[in-house]
Amino acid sequence: MRQLKSELELAEMLRAENAALFIFVDWSEYARCGKGIFEEAEAEFAAASNSRISRWIVDVSSVDASPNPALYQWLKTQEQPGKVRVFPSIAMGDGSVIWIKRGEAVRFEPNVARSGAGGLAQRTAGILAES
Repeated sequence: MRQLKSELELAEMLRAENAALFIFVDWSEYARCGKGIFEEAEAEFAAASNSRISRWIVDVSSVDASPNPALYQWLKTQEQPGKVRVFPSIAMGDGSVIWIKRGEAVRFEPNVARSGAGGLAQRTAGILAES
């Protein structure tokens, strides 16, 4: 899993065929637990496939830190009707995951603890199977 720390890395993630982004905040117990679940799902999925998905984590504890303003702008574009809804869930620090295909958010899990590692791995496999 790579840390998303700059606008260049954000652009790289959005160019990827498939990506999963974990939203972390340091003040949330849900996010701290969710990070472990996401890492476990990552290992489970990598063991079961050729891992055709780039995996990222971004710390949004400080909204002004790079790449957060640019990430926020991109997320706002995904909030248009018919697209994945991520607000207000990510602002609540629930430990969310956004799956991205070619720069567009295609799925959203507001709280990874609800799905667990196995559920996240299955959802990732399903997303990759979609064309």
